[in-house]
Amino acid sequence: MPEPSVMTAGPILCERLRIPPFDPVVLKPTQWATAQQKAKLGNAILRFIALGMPAEKFTPALYNRLSNMFGFIAHYNRTGFAQTWFDNAATRRDFLDQVARYPCWGDPTFVWSDVEKEIGQRVRENLLVEAWTTRAREVQVAREKAELARLQAKHGGTVTAADAPVPTVQLGLL
Repeated sequence: MPEPSVMTAGPILCERLRIPPFDPVVLKPTQWATAQQKAKLGNAILRFIALGMPAEKFTPALYNRLSNMFGFIAHYNRTGFAQTWFDNAATRRDFLDQVARYPCWGDPTFVWSDVEKEIGQRVRENLLVEAWTTRAREVQVAREKAELARLQAKHGGTVTAADAPVPTVQLGLL
């Protein structure tokens, strides 16, 4: 379901997340990836997050790497991963929360823990989980207000919270 008009303001952008770019000199190569490859993909992940994680920019290369980082799983395919993590503000918040809280296990000469640590640190420093939490809340409120308007149009009336009867529970003897 498309998100209400609060998303027309655009995604949460964070260009400073990308500065400085990953430097291959400080990364450890693995048996399967050079330090240059780790830097290139690390920078691509930062760029993707900085752009607000648009699903249409979630490339096969990003899917192949991210499905093996931060404790994520591959899902069925790239589309399934994107639907799970980049479908709306709440799922984007959940994605960033997992990135920010992941403990980054392993020796960077065998896994990408050096890249994971740096990306997680930048997400935390830039308060992106908090920003997307606020956006998710705004979207939920907009969705609820739209539903309220729809129901009021259908059933009539303009009952507000102050006018609504307070439900009471009658306790009876059995």
